[in-house]
Amino acid sequence: MATYRELLAQKRELDERIEAARAEAANQALASVRATIAEYGFTPDEVFGKPRREKADKADKAADNEGKAGKGRKGNSKRERANLDLFGDTAENA
Repeated sequence: MATYRELLAQKRELDERIEAARAEAANQALASVRATIAEYGFTPDEVFGKPRREKADKADKAADNEGKAGKGRKGNSKRERANLDLFGDTAENA
């Protein structure tokens, strides 16, 4: 039976072999991807999709709309609708 130290040495050797195999597989995959992109002329947007800026865009629109509150838009804002008075004790009723 192998000793603890011998097993650790085997583990280190195996870890090195695993990393080398992973690196080789990654290089092959990357070469394949690059060849396919070059062959078909894909753009980064086609490969990865367009970047989504929904959160930033919504925040920008919300900031723009805050300054325009009550100007030309009918109905209550989401903030006003979300502020429901469940007990009827608003300043209007007091």
